[in-house]
Amino acid sequence: MTNFGERVAAWAARQRSIDAVVLIGSRTRQTGDVTKADDLSDWDFHVITSQPDRFLNRDWTAELGLGPALAYGARRGAVGGVTRVTALFPEIESDFVVLSSLVWNAVRLGLRLGLHRRVPSVRRRATDLALIVRPGHRVLHGGKRWANFYRRVVDCMQDPRLGDADACRLAERFVCDYIWLQRKIARGELLAAQRMLHHSLAEINFQLLHECRLRRGEPTFPEARRIERVLDGATLDRVTVVAGPDSDALLAAGEKAAETCRELMRSLVGSAWRWPNLVAMPDATRRRG
Repeated sequence: MTNFGERVAAWAARQRSIDAVVLIGSRTRQTGDVTKADDLSDWDFHVITSQPDRFLNRDWTAELGLGPALAYGARRGAVGGVTRVTALFPEIESDFVVLSSLVWNAVRLGLRLGLHRRVPSVRRRATDLALIVRPGHRVLHGGKRWANFYRRVVDCMQDPRLGDADACRLAERFVCDYIWLQRKIARGELLAAQRMLHHSLAEINFQLLHECRLRRGEPTFPEARRIERVLDGATLDRVTVVAGPDSDALLAAGEKAAETCRELMRSLVGSAWRWPNLVAMPDATRRRG
C-alpha cells in the first residue's frame, strides 16, 4: 500500500494552489536513536499554498483517497498566514502546518538575497523554520527551488538560543506567575492555580533546562519532547510537577518548581540573578527564597 506521505505528495501534484509539501519530523529519520519514528509517530508536513483558507475545514481530505478525515482540528495563527491542522484517518494521525505562498516565497527570496542578516521578519521566520526542519525533512513536492530553500535555511540559520538576559527575563516572569499561583491558592481558585502551575511554571523550567543542556552539549529537544528518554531520574524528578486541585498539593508543587527554577538559574547565570526577597508579600505568598 502506498504510504501516507506518498498519498499526500500525489495529491499535491494535482493541486495548482500547492507550491510545496515537505515531510518533517520523525518520519524523516531512520537513525535508530531516540528521534526515530515508531508505531506511535504521526505524520508531519509543511504545506505551502496560495489558498491557506482551504484548510480551515476538512473537505480537501476526501481527495487523499482515504475518505474524509474522522476528526479535524484547525487552529489559525494571527501572523504569517499560518494554520495548524490535525487530521485523523483510520490508523493515521497527521499534522499539517499550512504556510502562505505569498509570505514564504518572500522569505525564500529574502534568504537568497541575504536579507535575513538585516530584516528581522525574514530572520525570525527563517530561524523558526530551521529549528523545526534541522533534525530532518524531505521535500515531497515542489522541486529544487524549495529543496534548495530548506537546505539553505538549515545551513544559514542558527537555532534560537536563550542568552543570559533572556533567561533572567524568564525567571522574572516565573516569580510573577509564582506569586499569582500563591494568591489563587489562598483564594480557593484551585483549578486556575493548577493551570498556571503547568501552563507557566513548568513550561519556563522546561525552557531553562533545554538551554542548560544545550550549553553542556547534552541531548535535548524543545517543548519537553522525549525528555523521559534523555534525562537521568533525579533531573526528571526535578522538572516533574504533579498536583490535583488540592491546596497542599499545589503549594508543594509550586515550591518544588520554584526550587528547580533557582537551581537552573544558578547553572545558567550563577549569581547574576537571585530569587527576590518576598518577605514583604502577604502571608499567603511568603515563601523562602
